[in-house]
Amino acid sequence: MKRCLIFAVLLAAVVTAVYAQDRAPSYFELDDYNHRYPDRDTNIDLYLQSWKNSPVYSGSVQHGGWIERPYLTQGDPLNPPRPGAVLKYMKLYNHGNLDPKSKTQIFSSDREQTLFYIIRGEGRLEAGGQNIPLSEGSGVFIPARIEYQFFNDSDDFMEAVIIAEDITGDFEPSEEIAWGNYHDSLPGAGMHWAHISRGFFQHGSPHFQNPVGFTTVSIDQFDIAQPHIHGPGVEEIWCQIQGTSLLIFGNQLRKQEPGMAFLIPPNFKVPHSSINHTGEPMRWLYMGNRHDDRSEASMEAHNPGWKANIYDKYGIEY
Repeated sequence: MKRCLIFAVLLAAVVTAVYAQDRAPSYFELDDYNHRYPDRDTNIDLYLQSWKNSPVYSGSVQHGGWIERPYLTQGDPLNPPRPGAVLKYMKLYNHGNLDPKSKTQIFSSDREQTLFYIIRGEGRLEAGGQNIPLSEGSGVFIPARIEYQFFNDSDDFMEAVIIAEDITGDFEPSEEIAWGNYHDSLPGAGMHWAHISRGFFQHGSPHFQNPVGFTTVSIDQFDIAQPHIHGPGVEEIWCQIQGTSLLIFGNQLRKQEPGMAFLIPPNFKVPHSSINHTGEPMRWLYMGNRHDDRSEASMEAHNPGWKANIYDKYGIEY
């Protein structure tokens, strides 16, 4: 009898541990998720990557001659085969460098659409019959089939985040580029407690095949964003542009420095929250690529009992 009782207790502990990992983390002190389970928790280090730790692309010329190194690469966002191999929908997410007093080759692609976000330097872009000035905070969307060429006319390097998607044969790309600078946008505040967003497309509107959007996000000094989770179909990436922040990622804490980007695991298990713990400015480039159904029915299908687990257990009405 005593052995049976001990076995039942151990079995209950194992079931509780496994069950806890199938649920969304909550804020409640007595929740089962108040323990860590290193053998079952999502390995967040597979989802946080710096371009500075990546090799330079070799072989064919990338986008006319940018020196490119990946932040993140294509892979499996639910089971990355290596660190940073998490992209499911976008083709690439790279860092690009253009030497002082240099220019790229004229370049175009029949299948690829590309966003360039300038994080350092000054120059210009010739594309679609336009001559566009570029500086820190500039964003440019170049549709497929449009020729373009970048010029770095300064004595300093030009750096960019380069994000691209491949299009299918039934998609008709836009015939015009879209561009602008976040410095020319009014801020929008209040999302996830503390996010202050500024878009960077004042001229034209990007026409992606993916349901994707981009903005810059800042957080005021000594403030924190709402920790929250994402599920299947979400390809959300945060790239640190300015400042060194603290990042709540899963049940761990990391420093995120400029040059680092992370993708939130789409498994309803890993909360994320950025913290400005300093008195200095912080800024991120945000990409949200949403293929998910955010209805309560879909939430229940992917995470059964998600409301009951969190609210009913503690007698809280919702």
